[in-house]
Amino acid sequence: MAIRLRILHYPDNKKLSALCNEISAKYENSKYDKIPPAYPCENEKLLVAFIKTGKELSSELKNFVSDLSKSRAQNVMFVFDCAPTTGKEICDMAAAAGTKVIAEPVYVKFPSLFFMNFSAEQKQQIMTAIENAYAAAQN
Repeated sequence: MAIRLRILHYPDNKKLSALCNEISAKYENSKYDKIPPAYPCENEKLLVAFIKTGKELSSELKNFVSDLSKSRAQNVMFVFDCAPTTGKEICDMAAAAGTKVIAEPVYVKFPSLFFMNFSAEQKQQIMTAIENAYAAAQN
């Protein structure tokens, strides 16, 4: 049985949008958007959030993560391009809001230059982590 999967990314970025679109195409009943999303999360079984940030979190990112209650997203998985301490802070913020951080976060370097893309290894690492989180969220 397919579960609802929502994929979000921050900041708004063409490379992240393309990857999120690719992932969304593999899962029926899924959609992607940027953070903050056009429509708030409601009853999402699994939310995958791609986040690139420095040490200081923007107010819109803080507000989004602080609002991830269980009624908005039962389970969340993060893919980060940031320092592990910042990633842990975001995971702790999400857990405090009430959602379940279902998997260990994935840390990858997001492409920053216009001619760079996610490598095949990065995509495989991300896809494997999402597949595992998806399977865990179904149970």
